[in-house]
Amino acid sequence: MRIVGMLVLIAGAALSGYWMWRRTTATIYYRSGNSTIRPPHVSREAYETRVIARRKRLRLLKAATAAALGGLVAWLLFVMADSGMSRQ
Repeated sequence: MRIVGMLVLIAGAALSGYWMWRRTTATIYYRSGNSTIRPPHVSREAYETRVIARRKRLRLLKAATAAALGGLVAWLLFVMADSGMSRQ
């Protein structure tokens, strides 16, 4: 793979990963602790800790998925433009 194609792939992955990270962390401080139904045997602090950990994992998974897909889309668009398909 050429260096320009690799740079396009990295730039697309970085942009889409950053965009998804910002999108998912925009509402990070929104807590609905009173409106959620927690099990009666679990304390509020333990429940909040579990909720925060789950949200962190989901944020990381979403950002990594968006980065992979963004890099793939950017690379495909670059390959399509470079191959001459866009001129037809």
